[in-house]
Amino acid sequence: QDFIIDDNLFASEYYSIYGEIYHKIENFNKSDEYYDLSLSYNNENVYVLNNYSYYLSLRGEKLELALDMTRLCNELTTNNPNSSFLDTYAWVLYKLNLFDKAKAQIEKAIKLEANSSTLFDHYGDILFKLGDKTGALSEWQRALSIDPQKNEIRNKIIENE
Repeated sequence: QDFIIDDNLFASEYYSIYGEIYHKIENFNKSDEYYDLSLSYNNENVYVLNNYSYYLSLRGEKLELALDMTRLCNELTTNNPNSSFLDTYAWVLYKLNLFDKAKAQIEKAIKLEANSSTLFDHYGDILFKLGDKTGALSEWQRALSIDPQKNEIRNKIIENE
């Protein structure tokens, strides 16, 4: 960090790598610090907007910031939607207990990517919160059929059958 980077896009990518590394080793304060720094150089870095907001949602922290970032990320990719970005949007909405809005976003994601265990798992979670236990079980079964190694999904099915 003792050198000067005079290309903002490069600087944003550079600092985002540190954000990712610190996230992986669970030093979330440093991770957030580097993601903030990355966005200070390029506030439209869609991968940083997506990953940072998803990580915040997983931690249940700064959810309003996460919502702003994922909303911007998806606005920036309107012409070329990304299922992962839509999933993040849905998951942040889910964490904010906005289940109807989360359902709309996850359904958009599934239209783009119909073979993702994570998407169907999240869809099941959202349907469950909306009171559709049958639908939730069906989506969790789909998720498990794609990735049979996911014991946490298997456990949800067992607990709710």
